[in-house]
Amino acid sequence: MSRVRDITARGLAHLWFRTLRVEGPALPEGAVLMVLNHPNGLLDPVVVSSLVEPSPRFLAKSTLWKILPLRPFLAIFRAIPVARAQDTNDAESRAKATAKAFEAVHLAFERNHRVGLFPEGISHGSAQLAPLKTGAARMALTSSAKPALVPAGLVYGQRDLFRHNVLLRLGTPVHYGDLESKGDDPEAVKDLTERIRHALLPLTLHGPEEALQRLAEDLAWLLAEAPKDRADLEVLRIRTQSLLPALVALGEKDQTFIRARVDQAQGWLQEKGLRPDQVGFPYPGSQVRKWIGNAVLHHLFALFIAPAALLFWPPYRFNGWLTNRLTDEVDVIATYKLLGGLLFLPSWALLLLGLGAWRWGVWGAAAVLALAILAFLSLPLSERLKEDWQAVRGYRYRSHPDVAGLLKAREELLAAFPQLRP
Repeated sequence: MSRVRDITARGLAHLWFRTLRVEGPALPEGAVLMVLNHPNGLLDPVVVSSLVEPSPRFLAKSTLWKILPLRPFLAIFRAIPVARAQDTNDAESRAKATAKAFEAVHLAFERNHRVGLFPEGISHGSAQLAPLKTGAARMALTSSAKPALVPAGLVYGQRDLFRHNVLLRLGTPVHYGDLESKGDDPEAVKDLTERIRHALLPLTLHGPEEALQRLAEDLAWLLAEAPKDRADLEVLRIRTQSLLPALVALGEKDQTFIRARVDQAQGWLQEKGLRPDQVGFPYPGSQVRKWIGNAVLHHLFALFIAPAALLFWPPYRFNGWLTNRLTDEVDVIATYKLLGGLLFLPSWALLLLGLGAWRWGVWGAAAVLALAILAFLSLPLSERLKEDWQAVRGYRYRSHPDVAGLLKAREELLAAFPQLRP
């Protein structure tokens, strides 16, 4: 089962994400309780399971088992159900479910397994960490195995989009040896929960105050050396977290001024369809000539592969259309798209396969399979084509009069906030 779990997690993760990266100290040997932020729904445990070996078993809210399409994944990943207070009004049933979850977790620790937990208890799109539940602290303090309590942060480039990047930032274990003898004493649980919160914050893009956290992150993105789907998220995280103390120290008037300058720069970039890393890029002749040759090859191959891509475009487009009507919450959009894609694309392929076999027999079915493979290859090709046209926009605006003003503003930001320098 563990082999199936690893293959499933890695397959889904490498299909959905363009790049996956893990940073930080290696996880300790033996029993481990991983505590993570929860910014991207069901994609979060998939990312962790694809990057950590052996992967942890995750606790999941019991209501997920009521969603039929999720049950196979919950079984493959051996998720441990936990009843939350908001999931049922029956206190006795909730207590029994909680006791059963604790028993399963403690048994995993005794077997030197790893367990993953999202102590916020909810997935969300806020720049602040949600208040942490006490479950992680109580599980660690009441376990005879005394697991290593490891905080980890998930950082996404553009979490709601297909084919972007993600970082898993591991931290050093949270010390709680001085609390072990106290068991689930309320004060000990409260203390350890606060320690977990302090350990999690610097590993993420979360902060103590929503507006300033958003401003710090926007400033860091404005000086990113690459687009969001390929940016170095570890550098972005470090810059964002190091900016926060400087922004907090400023007065409200200065914060408002910086926010206005950032909004102005973002508005101009959005209007022109440019990325921050394209502003001031010199576009040397040798690089442009090389790019033109590659772009021509990309477009020629696109002409060849276009029929297959168009054949499988309807379910892809329908999935996006349906997701947009089901939710606008940034933390679950990717989950809806992933589950929809796993349902609609194979169903569409089977329909075409049946039609091909019915109309042209074995050769018809073989042709559909070949077209499906070509359609899959169109995914990386479409990324290259987008980059080609993005380069055209950057080259077009390289000498725009407003670029000088943006470059000056960039230098002013670097002078005011040295933390933004690479």
